[in-house]
Amino acid sequence: MNMSKLINDKKIENGLTTIALPFDQPIETIMKEVVKVAIHTFSHYKKAEKGYMELLSNLRSPSEDARRIGEFYIPEFLSMTEVHDVYAMPVSFSNWRRGEAAINTFTVGSPFVGFGTYYPQDILNAILTGAAINKYAGVTNNPQTSEWLGYNKIRLYNYPADSLVFFVAKCDHEESGETIPASQEEAFKDLFELVLQKTLYNHLKNVNNHGSAFKEYQYKIDEWASADEQLKNMKKEWRDTAHLDDIEDTVQFF
Repeated sequence: MNMSKLINDKKIENGLTTIALPFDQPIETIMKEVVKVAIHTFSHYKKAEKGYMELLSNLRSPSEDARRIGEFYIPEFLSMTEVHDVYAMPVSFSNWRRGEAAINTFTVGSPFVGFGTYYPQDILNAILTGAAINKYAGVTNNPQTSEWLGYNKIRLYNYPADSLVFFVAKCDHEESGETIPASQEEAFKDLFELVLQKTLYNHLKNVNNHGSAFKEYQYKIDEWASADEQLKNMKKEWRDTAHLDDIEDTVQFF
């Protein structure tokens, strides 16, 4: 998603190119701050997902005692934005080598498409579903599991020291909007519109008469007065349905 284009489009749609609003900062600066708020809000319901592989031996630990009990920091690539949750699963070197040959094809059949990359949702779901099926089928008697500890730390259980570990992180989207899937762009635009209108309304509702321009933005204030209520309704709807997109709620791990 092109945030510069989105900001320009919303300026035009809301008539912000023709009204002299009483702000100390350019409207573009205010809208960039609105982008940050909208990204963080959107990520609460529709998180970005990243995949990353790393050798366990290369992972950092808070201390040697922590390393002995399997406590590690997640790879830095995954924590470039706020992290909400992380899962880990083992990857055999044979599987990785088979997938390595298909790096450029980016298929579901070869999910291990290199280090430090973004993964489409279907690939992540395929990996997680496969892990659940393996556990259900009893493929391993002593399965490797993980526990998200927060603060960019994870606990790995039953992982050999020479393991290759695949991490899946759920985190905030990047402010550039590049991590927002095309299928979710319209939803984000709707959210951004309401956050923008709420922000402008809260800034302008108590402004006193500023000459001839007052009537122009007073009309806009009246238009934006319902934005807060609409935003609350949107959040409630997303809160009630967000779990439907979550693989954890549709796959039972054993």
